[in-house]
Amino acid sequence: MNLKTKSKDVRKELFKFKTSTGIGHLASTLSCVDILTSLYLDDKTHFNHKHDYMIWSKAHGSPAVYPILADLGYFDKDELDKYCTPEGILKLHSDSSIPGCHFVGGSLGNGIGYASGVAHTTDKEVYVMLGDAELYEGSVWESLMFISHNNLNNMKLIVDRNGMGILGKTEELLGIEPLKDKFESFGFIVHVVDGHDFDDMRNVFSSDEFKDSDKCHVVIANTIKGKGVSYMEDVWQYHTIIPKDEDLLKTAMEDLS
Repeated sequence: MNLKTKSKDVRKELFKFKTSTGIGHLASTLSCVDILTSLYLDDKTHFNHKHDYMIWSKAHGSPAVYPILADLGYFDKDELDKYCTPEGILKLHSDSSIPGCHFVGGSLGNGIGYASGVAHTTDKEVYVMLGDAELYEGSVWESLMFISHNNLNNMKLIVDRNGMGILGKTEELLGIEPLKDKFESFGFIVHVVDGHDFDDMRNVFSSDEFKDSDKCHVVIANTIKGKGVSYMEDVWQYHTIIPKDEDLLKTAMEDLS
């Protein structure tokens, strides 16, 4: 499977069902597509979508996984066309009623706490997708203390480090760097990767250390908000704006083709 081609297809599907309804956060889903493509569709990675948990703490980005789950046969692909409609099963944020999903999130900072509780009571691997601006939430750091104290080595935290929040660049709004040092201070093993480079991600997600470890792992994945759509990339205003203009829709589809 060509992962680059597949990730483009996923972005195209996302763009189509997000713009057809005009609901949700499009740019925030586009930034994490390659991370998900790597985890779910690269057979060399250790993530097992049939067995492991994927918990979306960055819940507004969770629709990014819908096209991938459809490809994997969790539901019919025509459900993508019914996104956020009474006739469909796919919600604004993923929840346990959707095959392949486990948790409904909303308020930022809640998902990692829920995931910590799950990890504390199961031997399964628990992956958590966090947004970088989500790290402004104090509940995240409380959960990190819990993870560290209980040595939850079955947790894998992934930070979608696109550098932007709802109102601008994270380092201008409220700086969170040095992020790697902060996670390491909890005793975690921290990896920094290019979240759009499949070889870079594979080196981490397929490593023996990542699978068999006595510590929690954190992957800081540097990404681009709005990735794949030229006029949306690194433009914070598109956090909440979904394109409607026909010329913009046409340009985006050309970018993603």
